[in-house]
Amino acid sequence: MYLNSDSFFGGGYKDKFNDYKKLYYGSQYATKNNPGIIPDSALELFAAGFLFYGGNPILIIHDQPPLGRYLLAFSIAIFDNPNSIIVILMYISLLGIFLVGIETIGNKFLSLIPVALFANESLFLEKLKYIPLLEPIQLPFVIFALYFFIRGVNSKSSSIWFLLTALMLGFVISIRFFALGTVLIFIMFLFLMLQKSLKKIILLSALLPFSFFVLIISYTKTILDGHSILGVFGIQKYIYWYHQSQLDLPFSFWDLLLLNRWHTWWGERAISSDYQWTILWPIFVLLSFLLFLFYTLKAYNLNRAEKIILLWCIFYSGFLSLGHTSTRYFLPLIPFLYIAGTSFVVKVLAKYHKGYV
Repeated sequence: MYLNSDSFFGGGYKDKFNDYKKLYYGSQYATKNNPGIIPDSALELFAAGFLFYGGNPILIIHDQPPLGRYLLAFSIAIFDNPNSIIVILMYISLLGIFLVGIETIGNKFLSLIPVALFANESLFLEKLKYIPLLEPIQLPFVIFALYFFIRGVNSKSSSIWFLLTALMLGFVISIRFFALGTVLIFIMFLFLMLQKSLKKIILLSALLPFSFFVLIISYTKTILDGHSILGVFGIQKYIYWYHQSQLDLPFSFWDLLLLNRWHTWWGERAISSDYQWTILWPIFVLLSFLLFLFYTLKAYNLNRAEKIILLWCIFYSGFLSLGHTSTRYFLPLIPFLYIAGTSFVVKVLAKYHKGYV
């Protein structure tokens, strides 16, 4: 951050907006005749400014819901720099990992291990170089959706925690394609059904509409320009169709996660490697699997937080297995693998080396 402080905290975005505008309207997103190819970060730089100046989000490429881009626009309003809020949100993500770690591992000091592992790897650090992107903006809301849900299932009075969970889910589905939020909602209800917690199922169901309220609010400009509230959900249908093209190369996710074999989906579909990959990923997949295996064999008891984290890792991995993928989609997975794997190691040490942990 110190070496790139101008990128994070230097102003001047408004002076450059017209340059970003020219790039966008000459790119693959706006023209079919000899378009220039711009990366996603350049798209987000333009989109943030477009919304900052009052544009309707559906008048530009709306492959994602607009709330993440509105957060970038908010950063422009405060700092004259869309990148500044990324730094804040990434630190909030680390705080969330620490809090989930406490609920899962049960020890504040040991909960710093997954935080340290995640904060020092390229997957995290690169998001502070190639900015702005929507994945790091969404990440803290994914983490805190799970954290507040864990607090809700552990609390006798769950209302406030489930309300916060619903609001976090609303941010998740309003920043990027709603599929990830759908997986979160599925594992939450699955856990409650496995626990036979009928009252909490009813409570979460009653509060879940707040998620859709957040989504609708993010399209306020669109509604004011004449579209109906039902039209907002029609836009989500378009976003779903847009992302259906990703449903190829099934199970290539595992090749990338475990062996660093990235199956590209353009051109000749070559297999390459990703420099962000680390050997820790397959190691912690194994440790997380062993935690699940030892639980099914009744060798270890798991607390509720551990069960929720494992459900998330299993079903989010299953979701990523449906189509082609890249490491940018690993952000909501890797920190939870670190938490689950650390929890397993702590259990082993506690059982066979009593007094060590």
